[in-house]
Amino acid sequence: MTLPSVSIILVNLNGRHHFEKLFESLRAVDYPGDLLEIVMVDNASVDGSVQWLDKHAPDARTVQCRQNHGFAGGVNVGVEASAGEVLVFLNTDMRVEPNWLRELVAPIVSGEADCTSSLTLSWNGKVVNFGGSAMNFHGIGWQVGMDDPDIEKYRKGPCETLFACGGSMAIRRHVYEDAGRFDEDFFAYYEDVDLGFRLWVLGYRVLYVPSSLAYHHHMSTSRRIAVQKIRLLQMRNPLWLVYKNYSDDVLARVMPAAMLVHHKRMAYVLHLDDRGYRIDARDARGKGKMHESFLKMRASKRSVGIPPPAKADMLAMNDFSTLLDGMAAKRKSIQGRRRRPDSEIVPMFRIPFWAVEHHPEFANMIRAMMDAFRLDEIFGTREIVVDPRVASDR
Repeated sequence: MTLPSVSIILVNLNGRHHFEKLFESLRAVDYPGDLLEIVMVDNASVDGSVQWLDKHAPDARTVQCRQNHGFAGGVNVGVEASAGEVLVFLNTDMRVEPNWLRELVAPIVSGEADCTSSLTLSWNGKVVNFGGSAMNFHGIGWQVGMDDPDIEKYRKGPCETLFACGGSMAIRRHVYEDAGRFDEDFFAYYEDVDLGFRLWVLGYRVLYVPSSLAYHHHMSTSRRIAVQKIRLLQMRNPLWLVYKNYSDDVLARVMPAAMLVHHKRMAYVLHLDDRGYRIDARDARGKGKMHESFLKMRASKRSVGIPPPAKADMLAMNDFSTLLDGMAAKRKSIQGRRRRPDSEIVPMFRIPFWAVEHHPEFANMIRAMMDAFRLDEIFGTREIVVDPRVASDR
């Protein structure tokens, strides 16, 4: 088998503390050195990352950015600075097995796949972090096998999967370019789900390759960022990927339901209390102007500040509408080049009716959406999934 040249692209934001283990494992990778380059994109870190790289990793090409481009933009900066026939994206909080790269690119070289993704375990190797992919109808992606200690169950493969995890994936350069790269408007989160959906729409094939093994410090960067900043991205980006990638007839039924789900989730973090908002028999009793003034004063005192997660949800909707023209242009390009119908893609969702909130009535609302918009006709199931760990690994 003739091996292709490979560019391993890493994106860093104040992750210097991960570098030693990361580079130790990369230097042990079983791949010809003359076919391999490492490109580190630094998103304006302030922890001395660049200085560490200059001193301890002269074998890596460091691209120092003046601002934080996010994961999607950072990867694309790295792509511009790289030369490999195959692009490999790897998180900086990873370590890999020596055969990780050979196994990851093998299906691409053989023509079995256009994009691949590794089996990823927790840092200590005791539970699964990524054993394939799944998604619900409104765009929330799921890493199959998350936290499952039964690792052997996920070593079967390779097999088709909806999307490759951006933390450890490979894709042929011309395929990445043809598909439109990671969408930089996403900044971070769900850009890999969006790309995977798009690849299938455009006629490409994504494989999960469990013989390629990596270990991950899950959420090591995200846990240091304010919750509301993460929530904005995680509420906005699924709506974008739904809007861009579904065919017209499917989108007409999915999009209204997705919007209603979004508003229901926002209502939970607002802790909406309808007391004082429902007209009943005690209203309009005509007790005089002084009583009316008292009621207005009492209503004003009930006003409270908007919780940060709820404000993030509102900003997500604002972003969705503000950038809709740009997303519409992207959608037109994707749908104009469609090579595969949604009917062939949605079986890979695995959990289309995953109720992501644990509130008791949320699953009932998902069922109501299914019935109102006849979504079961699209996805071929009526199963409401409350715990994706139980359903998605079947």
